[in-house]
Amino acid sequence: ATLRGFFQPDREEAGKCVCRFIARFTWLQEQLGFDMSKVPVSECPQFNEIIEKINPASATLIFPTSYVNSPASMFGHTLISIETSTKSKLMAHAINYSATGVDQNGFLFAFKGIFGFYEGYFSILPYYQKVAEYSDIDNRDIWEYSLHLTEEEVLRMLRHLWELQEIYSRYSFFDENCSYTLLFLLDAARPSLHLTDAYRLWVMPVDTIRAQEKKGIIGQAFYRPSKATRMEHIVSLLDPD
Repeated sequence: ATLRGFFQPDREEAGKCVCRFIARFTWLQEQLGFDMSKVPVSECPQFNEIIEKINPASATLIFPTSYVNSPASMFGHTLISIETSTKSKLMAHAINYSATGVDQNGFLFAFKGIFGFYEGYFSILPYYQKVAEYSDIDNRDIWEYSLHLTEEEVLRMLRHLWELQEIYSRYSFFDENCSYTLLFLLDAARPSLHLTDAYRLWVMPVDTIRAQEKKGIIGQAFYRPSKATRMEHIVSLLDPD
């Protein structure tokens, strides 16, 4: 059905199919060696435009530390930033997975979060916004771990993410959470990793970091202290008077 969609004579419909499944199209093209003269549409202009804006060069694993005011973040959180060719990390694009439509009632929030009643979606937004949210508003320290992924692997991850637009999965605090779901993106970038195979009952953010470290894809760490941590450090330098 996928191949029929790509090779159908209706150019407009074939283009929609290629854009909807750009990761699948690229992988099948690599594996089967399409005769490109027989493919009605060979690229997705919308995806190419987004990639041109993002200009992906590398990826970094982001670990904001625990936030006790939210049950979903008591053990920390993880997301991925996609760095561009610019040297500023703050100008990167953050890939985040989170639950939507959470309840204000604490009991409902805990019940739905534990038993997977929330819908979780991926989102992409400027990394500086996430730094402002975690570091300045929530007063959470941030650890940034560079990932040993090639530019092609980062691009493969983004193709997979493109296919997940408006697609949700069941969000659960203990297993299908932000950290576990991000591992699927890394597995898509480099399928030989098999990062998601090791988890069954629960997953904590720090466990996923250790798993990636064992696979040898985590590189140099960078510490980004929160505004509160920086203020405490400045105060500690003052004499008692």
